[in-house]
Amino acid sequence: MQQLTIKNLYFKYKTSTLPIFENLCVDFDQGWSCLVGANGSGKSTLLQLISKKISFEDGVIKGNDLVHYCMQSTQYPPETLDDFMLTFTGKSFKIRDLLNIKDEWLYRWDDLSCGERKRLQLAVALFDEPDVLLVDEPTNHLDIKSKEIVLQALKSFKAIGILVSHDRELLDNLSQSTFILKHQNIMTFKTPFSNAMNEYNTNLVFLDKNQEKQNAELKKLKKSIQNQHEKVSQSKKRMSKKDLGKNDKNAKTKIDLARFTGKDKNDGQELAKLKAKENKIQSNAIKTDKTYALGIEFNTTKYTNIFPVHIKKKTLELSETKRLSFGELFINRYDKIGIIGENGAGKTSFLNNMFTDADLKSECLYIPQEISEEESKALFVEINDLPNDVKGEIFTLIRQLSSDPIKLQDSFLPSPGEIKKLMIAKGLLNSPSLIILDEPTNHMDLDSIISLENALQEYDGTMVIISHDMTFLHTVVSDIWELKKENDDLFRLETQIVNQKKY
Repeated sequence: MQQLTIKNLYFKYKTSTLPIFENLCVDFDQGWSCLVGANGSGKSTLLQLISKKISFEDGVIKGNDLVHYCMQSTQYPPETLDDFMLTFTGKSFKIRDLLNIKDEWLYRWDDLSCGERKRLQLAVALFDEPDVLLVDEPTNHLDIKSKEIVLQALKSFKAIGILVSHDRELLDNLSQSTFILKHQNIMTFKTPFSNAMNEYNTNLVFLDKNQEKQNAELKKLKKSIQNQHEKVSQSKKRMSKKDLGKNDKNAKTKIDLARFTGKDKNDGQELAKLKAKENKIQSNAIKTDKTYALGIEFNTTKYTNIFPVHIKKKTLELSETKRLSFGELFINRYDKIGIIGENGAGKTSFLNNMFTDADLKSECLYIPQEISEEESKALFVEINDLPNDVKGEIFTLIRQLSSDPIKLQDSFLPSPGEIKKLMIAKGLLNSPSLIILDEPTNHMDLDSIISLENALQEYDGTMVIISHDMTFLHTVVSDIWELKKENDDLFRLETQIVNQKKY
C-alpha cells in the first residue's frame, strides 16, 4: 500500500521570525484525507512542501516522487494544460466528460470564469495520474451542479489524495481520514470530517474540564504553599539566636534541643513535599489552546445618498458565444440581495457593469472573489504602514474572524483567506452602507464563515452577495437575483423572494 510519510519536519519562511512547523510527524495512507485548520495554520504551506514547490530546512518527506499540486488560485493556467487539451485519447475524453470541459477553453483562459478555470485545473491534475494528488479548495467558485461533477471526478482518483477545503459536504463525501492542524501540531482521526470534528470537540470539552480541575487544585496548593512558607519563616525566626542576650543560656539550650530533635525540619520538609506535588501537577497538565470570542459587527451608513442604485437595462457580451440580458433594476437602501447562477453565466460581469453604471467603487465595501498576488502584497504593505491605532482595530477584527494577528504580521504573504479577511476588516473602518461581496466564503475557514454569516445577519445596511453557498445565502439575504440560461448563448436575470424550499 502506498504511503506518504513526514518525519520531524521543520519549516520557517525566511522573512518570518516564527516557524510554521516544528518536528511535524504525520503519515497519509492511500485514499482521500482532508486537512483542516484555520487560515494561516499552514495547510497550503504543507501542500507546497509535499509538492516540492518550496523547500524545508530539516526533516524527511517520503513517498512524494510523483505528485501534482492543484493550488487554490486560478490566476494562471496549469503548466501542462496544452498537453491535456491537445491529447485525444480515451483517458483525456473521459476526464473532459467528467468535468464538462469545452475545446475552446484552451485559448480563452483570461475570459473563463473562475469556476471554469477550476474545472480545467482539476482536469489537468487527474490527467497527470500522480501517486499523490494535492487539492486546495477545489469547489471554490463552483456552482451546485459543478460541485457534484468535481466530487465524482475526485472519487475516481485511487492513489493518495489530500484535500484542503471549507466545503463540509465535500469533506464528508470524499474523505476517509481527517487531519486537524492547530498551532504547529497535527491531530489524526481515521474518520470523515464531521465525525472527526465531533470527536475533537468532545475531547476538547474533556480536556477543558480536566484543566479546570487542575487549575482549582493548583490554586488550593499554592495557598497551602504560601501558608507553609510563613510557618517555615516563623520556625526559622524561633530557631534563630541572633536576638538573644549573651547570658540567656536557657533560651539557647532550648533552641539547641529543638534543632537536635529535628523539630525545625518538619515545616521545611512539608514545604518541599507541597512544592514537589505542584511541580508534578504542572508537568502532567495537558494544556489546551487559548480561545477568543469570534464575531464582528458592521457599523453602517456613512453614505446614504447613493440609493436607490440604478442599473440600466442592458445586454452584456460575455464572450463571442454568450450574452447576459437584464431589464432596469434598482437596489434600495436596506435591500439584501443574493445573486446566483451557473458558472459562466456572467455574475461577476454583472457586478462590474453595476460599478460602471452607478460609479460605486468609492462609496461601498467591495470584496472581489479573487485577489492577485500583486494586489495581496500591496494590501499587506498598505496595512502595515497604517498608524498603530488603525492597524490595531484591523487586527482586532482579524482575531474575531479566527486568525492570529501575530502570525499574520509575521508572514511573507498571507493566505487568500487571510487576505480576504484583511480586505473586510480594512473596509469596515469606513462604515459602508453598501457591501458587495463576490464569493465571500471562498478560501475562508469554517469559524470565519460562521462569524461573517452572523455579522451579516445583524448588518443594518444594504448588501449584494454572489455565492454558490446556499446555506450562507439563506441566512443573510431576503431576495435572490438568478441568472438563468434561456438558450445556448443567452442568460437572463430573474428576481424573486428567497424560497428556502426551492434551493
